Amino acid sequence: MGINPRVVVIDDSKSNLDVFCEFLTLNNVDVVGQGKNGVEAVQLFEQHDPDVMLVDLAMPVYDGYFALNNILAVDKNAKVVIITALEGKKDTPKLLKLGAVDVLQKPIDLNRVVDVINNIFKEKKLLQV
Repeated sequence: MGINPRVVVIDDSKSNLDVFCEFLTLNNVDVVGQGKNGVEAVQLFEQHDPDVMLVDLAMPVYDGYFALNNILAVDKNAKVVIITALEGKKDTPKLLKLGAVDVLQKPIDLNRVVDVINNIFKEKKLLQV
């Protein structure tokens, strides 16, 4: 395990993806993959085995539900954080029940995202000792 958390970011909005990844990189998070739909999320998870997956909920064709279900089918211990717009708030209990470790609301507080990633990373490191 490296010294920085390894993260894959999935969002169908290229501008969101760019801002997100740049901010994470500036905050000592290694972005090892980027994708724009649920299928790419699963593929990137399998390729990179990241510490944390950040997955947008509302995406065309294959959404965050698809990504969450299929990533957890590959590894039931995967750490998937779902990012959703305010109207998705009603989905939070369902997403947590399905296995998401956290659900963050847009507009996203980037500092909170970094805190969530670092907390998950610390927990994973403690479990591996």
